[in-house]
Amino acid sequence: MPYYRRNIYVLSITIGLASLSWYQVIPFLPLFIGEMGTPRTMLPYWVGVAFAAQSLGSMLFQPLWGKLADSYGRKPMILRAGFCLSIIYFSMSVCRTPWQLAILRFLNGALTGYIPGSYALIATNTPEEIAPQYVATAQAVSNIGLIAGPALGGLLASLVGFRGSMLVAGAAVLLSTLVVLCLVEERNRVRPDTQTGLAADFRTALCSPLQLSILFAVMFAWIFGSAISPYLTLHLKGFNSGAPEWIVGVVYSLPAVSFILTARWWTSLGEKWGYQRSIEIGLIGGGIGSLVLAFVHNIWIFGAVYFATGVFVSALSPSISGLTISRIEESFRGRAYGIQQSAGTFGGFIAPLVAAKVSAVWGIPGIFVFVGTVLIVGSAIFRSLVKRWPRAA
Repeated sequence: MPYYRRNIYVLSITIGLASLSWYQVIPFLPLFIGEMGTPRTMLPYWVGVAFAAQSLGSMLFQPLWGKLADSYGRKPMILRAGFCLSIIYFSMSVCRTPWQLAILRFLNGALTGYIPGSYALIATNTPEEIAPQYVATAQAVSNIGLIAGPALGGLLASLVGFRGSMLVAGAAVLLSTLVVLCLVEERNRVRPDTQTGLAADFRTALCSPLQLSILFAVMFAWIFGSAISPYLTLHLKGFNSGAPEWIVGVVYSLPAVSFILTARWWTSLGEKWGYQRSIEIGLIGGGIGSLVLAFVHNIWIFGAVYFATGVFVSALSPSISGLTISRIEESFRGRAYGIQQSAGTFGGFIAPLVAAKVSAVWGIPGIFVFVGTVLIVGSAIFRSLVKRWPRAA
């Protein structure tokens, strides 16, 4: 068996475990913060701060890890991220105040990057003609965690509490990291021809219309999830207070279901008509769907529209990966992934803060209006940048 095929099998399992651990914790962080005795009036703000802190840490440090990955390999960065993340989960299980949780969330963003690092290793250690499909497969497996994670988190929370659930998450990530250490190979380590600083790397990305458009697409994709996810459980419980936890978990995971069902389809479409067209359709469809969600107050109708919106948003990640693999030089690819992660987490940083303010003034439905408007405007910005791309070889 070729080593890159063994890598995709092993990394799919470890990515799935890491994603499962992430999503069994994340949907219930607002409830965990409330359990700490946070006043109801301050709960939306602390939720926004906790989610923004993780994005801030990632935005500041992920470009550094991407640069080190280009120089020393992706596998060492995966191992570093996995061991750090497991320690952070264990620490979260014993924190007692919202500000302690916010600090740990900042460290979560600053020191981790397990799943993005795994994507980068697959992309750089797989033949280029099949790399987009392999990365799309890994992304789909990651979304299986989003489907099963909330249900597992709800079950664990009822059995061992939120803190016990975090201990299980830490153990799962630690196990995944040890599996990568023993079984994953990285034979292709493309080192940069010249050594550059982070400022020069950012300047290279920002001066390229191609890379700049990708950065905007990544940022808009993160805004969708980062603005809606922190408040979705509160929103669903608000207008359907009699719904059991598992229904809320199912609705929460619907975008992941749509991603699993359509990711390879979007990749195939991108190969035929251009990944940029898939991104444009994804942004417009996601924006319209988000606007519709603002006016839905039945959980079943909400779930149907949320799923349809997820189908369009699912176009973004595989199409962004396809563009990165096919249009960015391999020697710069690790740095490109790090800078993309930084752009995404910038969106993930501002989105919860804006969402907290919007929800305080107009209620949670206002968040969907905000997200829909951003995605539709984003499609126009992306399209204008695409017109400036250099002609493909």
